[in-house]
Formats: sequence, C-alpha cells, structure tokens
Amino acid sequence: MKSETPVFELIQPSVLEWQQNLVNQFVELKQQQKLPHAILIELRTAVDSRSFGWHLVSALLCQSETPGKPCGQCQACQLMLANNYPDFTFTTLVDNDKTHKLNKDIKIDQIRRLIHQFTLTRNLQAGKIALIYPAEKLNKSSANSLLKTLEEPSSGSTLILLTHNAGRLPITIRSRCQKWVVENPNEKLAEEWLTKQSVPTGQVSEYLSLARKDAQLALQLFQQEFKQQQDHFSTLLNKYILNQMDIVSMVKSLKITDNEKLRLVLKTELQNMIYNLLQNELTIALKHKLSGLITLLTKIDSTLQTEDNNLNLLLQLEDVLISLKQLVK
Repeated sequence: MKSETPVFELIQPSVLEWQQNLVNQFVELKQQQKLPHAILIELRTAVDSRSFGWHLVSALLCQSETPGKPCGQCQACQLMLANNYPDFTFTTLVDNDKTHKLNKDIKIDQIRRLIHQFTLTRNLQAGKIALIYPAEKLNKSSANSLLKTLEEPSSGSTLILLTHNAGRLPITIRSRCQKWVVENPNEKLAEEWLTKQSVPTGQVSEYLSLARKDAQLALQLFQQEFKQQQDHFSTLLNKYILNQMDIVSMVKSLKITDNEKLRLVLKTELQNMIYNLLQNELTIALKHKLSGLITLLTKIDSTLQTEDNNLNLLLQLEDVLISLKQLVK
C-alpha cells in the first residue's frame, strides 16, 4: 500500500453505532456491484475520523460474509491491519520535510501518487480503493489534479473522500461524487453512549452542550478536562480585565496552543457573557456591549486561523483579548 505517511503508523479500524448503518449500505452496494466510483462522505463530528475511514475500507475489502463488519482474520483484513494492503492508497496531511510540522493542506504530488496507483494493475480481486482524509484540506492544485480521475475513472476503482466540511470542497469535486452524510446521534443516544464511556451522568448534558451535540467531541472534551480549562481561563480573564494581570502573563498561563480548543474556550466565555447580559434590562450602554460581544464572537473563527507556529497564534489571541477587555471594562 502506498500510504502518504499518515500521522499514526498504524490505524485501527473502528466504527460507532450511529455510523454502522452507512457502512452496511456500502457493503451491500459493493455486493450488488453498484458501488459508486467516487464517494463523498461528510461527517458532522469535529473529531479525527480516520479510524472510521479505515473501518469502512476494511469492511469493503473483507473476504468474509459478515455484513458491514471486517472479520479481522481474512487476508484482506490482516493486510489492512498491517497498513499493507497493496491496492489501497491513503492520502492525508503529512509532515513538511523542512518545518517538520504537519502541512496545512494536501499537496498535488500526493494526488499524483494516488492517480498513479490507480493506473497500476491490481494485485487482489477486490479492486483498488483510495481514501482521502480530510478531503476539505485539498488545495486548489490538488483538487484540480483529482478531477480527471473523477471524470475518467479506472475500471474497478473506488475513491472515497472523507470530510468534516463538504462545503469547503470545490463544486467541481462535489458534483462528480455521490454524497452521504453521517449525522451525530440524537440526544438520547448521545447521552446513553457518553454514559457508557464513563462520563458522569451529571456532566453528560453539560459536555454535550459545550460540544454542540457532537457526542464524540463531548467525550474528547471530558477526557481532556475541558471544564477545568474553561474555569481556569475565566479566572485569568477576570484578573486581566481587573488589571491584576497583564496580557502576556495571561496568555502564558493559559497553556493552550491548540487552535480549536482556544476557539471553543473563547466562544464559551463570550456566550456566557452574552447570556448574562440578556438577563438584565438592556440600557443603551449594555446594548452597545452586547453588540460588540456578538461581533467579536462571529470573528473568532476567522481570527484564530491555523498558523505555522504558536507565536502567530498567540499574537492573534492577544488581539482578541485586548478587544474583549475594551468591551467589558
């Protein structure tokens, strides 16, 4: 298998109960010889989902008769577990040779290697499969390079694009794929699942709310003790606003360098401020403050963009905090 050096040397296939039905559908389509050449799957969760992609591919390649579930014992399953299936290509974000950090996007050379693999004679009978994840990270050049493969598919090949945001893919890509969506579980199922994952009953609803009903993200936040980090941020922010701490000291004390985590911490804090304001009769001054908080809230996603280094990220964070202090002081 030609793998573009995925982040994890070995990827263990796994699937959640609300994802299994889609896997079953694809296996049935393959058995009926109706599996589309180009498949676009959008996952509503924000959590890394390569293990789901691995499970889906393994289920499609598995030689057993167990529907939708790789047996783990046949030749295909053993090769997939060893990341060594000769007719499978995985394309993902890889480390930059110069910076030794993860690239921001999927490069055109990676797509060219994928296309080359599709032109080779298959080694096994199941056909060739390629998985691109996260597909929204295709840059303009790599997306354009992929178009010809979508328009003129190789015989017996299947291309799966797995994404968290299909809207970020060019319409030229989306229009050439058949699309499916994996929704997050409903609230009842999400609560039951989180309880099974050892999240205390009293904290399940709180973490689901923080994660905007994304059960997988809620579990991740719980495991990372996000609530404690949020409380710590609130304490530091209060000190900064009261001039008991300067901004440099505050940012250093945060010890959060993950963009998504910073966004969520800031959003949660601003949402709490907005909620508290709305509990009062709004004077002209409070309306001005409310408007400013809402504007700042909408800017956070675009302000704290992925950066090449933590210094740029921290500078952006300082800019947001200065604006916030001016609003609430």
